[in-house]
Amino acid sequence: MDTLAIKKNSEDIVSNFDGEICDWLPVYEITEMRSDNEIISRSLIMNAMINIAFNAPIVHIKNYIDDNQLTEHLSEVEKYILTQTQETISEQDKINLHWYLESLWALIWVMNKFDDLDFPYPIPDNMINYCPNLQQGEGPEKFTKNITMRSFEEIYRMRDVYYRAMWSCRHYQLNGEPHENFNMSIIMERRRALTWCLDKTSDWDDIPQNT
Repeated sequence: MDTLAIKKNSEDIVSNFDGEICDWLPVYEITEMRSDNEIISRSLIMNAMINIAFNAPIVHIKNYIDDNQLTEHLSEVEKYILTQTQETISEQDKINLHWYLESLWALIWVMNKFDDLDFPYPIPDNMINYCPNLQQGEGPEKFTKNITMRSFEEIYRMRDVYYRAMWSCRHYQLNGEPHENFNMSIIMERRRALTWCLDKTSDWDDIPQNT
């Protein structure tokens, strides 16, 4: 895998969206990708936890996670949230769970459910059609049946684009010139998910977001 060629391609993509380029921004090291089961389990957990941000009873979400044998895949922060109720959970935790929508969208891309993950564009209105609907009692089948994970190189290429897009976003922020194509929260959450997939040693609660 030619990481320098990938870097150049990423820079071209960022430039095409009117982004700034940092020539000296390095390339990522090659790491060990997570298993299909790990990626599917994280996707199912996130899809369930998102419901908490929309005021679902937390005990129902905990039961769903327990019933689908997902408990061992929870992060430490998620374990803590599942000890709360809608009356005790902090607003910041609910906001963080709401942003799971963007991370999950990246994981659905990793599961090869759609083609384009361009960073300027937020999740589409029909995202719900790709995900198990807990309110309707759907099980995990949308994430477990007929899934063909993208390759390490495909995900690496996409993560590299988001890495360089994040530098551009910070450049605009530091100069007090926000750009409509570079939304930090969207870029950060998707990059977080892509990095987690590509690095088996990473901690979901503490994914590096340096540029």
